[in-house]
Amino acid sequence: MMKSLLAAAAAACLFAGAASAQDYAYRWTPAGTLAPTPPAPTFLILGGAGDLYEVESSRLVLATTQNPEIRRFAQMMVDHHTKTTQDAAAAALRAGLTPPTPMLDAPKSAMLASLARFDGAERDNLYLTQQLMAHKEALGLMKTYAETGDTPELKAAAAAAVTVVQTHLTLVERLMR
Repeated sequence: MMKSLLAAAAAACLFAGAASAQDYAYRWTPAGTLAPTPPAPTFLILGGAGDLYEVESSRLVLATTQNPEIRRFAQMMVDHHTKTTQDAAAAALRAGLTPPTPMLDAPKSAMLASLARFDGAERDNLYLTQQLMAHKEALGLMKTYAETGDTPELKAAAAAAVTVVQTHLTLVERLMR
């Protein structure tokens, strides 16, 4: 069962990276940022997809996990990523933009579907693996936009999210030990 879990995680990661590069024509730099910097509407779409994945995957795990540490982490993901979505939408409105309704992109839909196929400890382990990847991706997006984005209001929201996402990344790395 562990081999199939690892295969599912690897396939989701490979599919996510390939689809992201094709769909959005962006690449990850050695510094872990995104090049080129996405324009504001694309940043909102990418950030919204990431937040929605975090919320939906965490709700899925909350329904089944027996691990109290994972339960606390998953609830924090629901709470924090709901807030970062609201903060980005508010920043977009202040900038005169209409924030898009968050939607899962193909890679994140595949990750969520993969997570749904497991339960118990296998789901918990896959969840942590996916969280590690998703938070590295989110951190790169937020850092990139905070540093070189084209809309000041969204740059400020991204900068605030960097600290939140970095904290989540540290926590998930600790949970994986």
